[in-house]
Amino acid sequence: MLRITLLLGLSPFLLSLPAVGQKCTEEFIRTNINNSDPKYAAEDAYFFSGALEKPVVGLNTEEWKKTGEKLNQERKNQKVDPLKPDRIVVDPSGDMAYAYGTRHMSFDKVSTGKHVDFSAAFLTVWKVVNGSCKLAASMFEPEGGIELKTASATP
Repeated sequence: MLRITLLLGLSPFLLSLPAVGQKCTEEFIRTNINNSDPKYAAEDAYFFSGALEKPVVGLNTEEWKKTGEKLNQERKNQKVDPLKPDRIVVDPSGDMAYAYGTRHMSFDKVSTGKHVDFSAAFLTVWKVVNGSCKLAASMFEPEGGIELKTASATP
């Protein structure tokens, strides 16, 4: 009886504790690799693609917003397929992981009206931050040597 009373007395305290964080697992990454919610990215996440002149560090920064706006101004009718991971490798500790695969996309260049259609290879790196698995880095490179470098966050 004492155990039940003690457990009931501690219940409000136990319920107020934060939930245990999410280690990196193949299932977690497969489920969230296409989720663009900033809560799944580390504050210092690194991003680079063939469309950028230089990498962007921090996906919740002014530089990231400016880069996205510039790309949106340069493209219309953009279609982006989900990332298709070919392989996901997770460290046995669950503290780090990486995934690689491809993504298909297409758009029309506003300046020329030219239709661009290609697949890109990607590599993502995941790490545990404050107990939760977060995207730490992602790189995309068009397959077939397509030149896309047009966006820069700075004028």
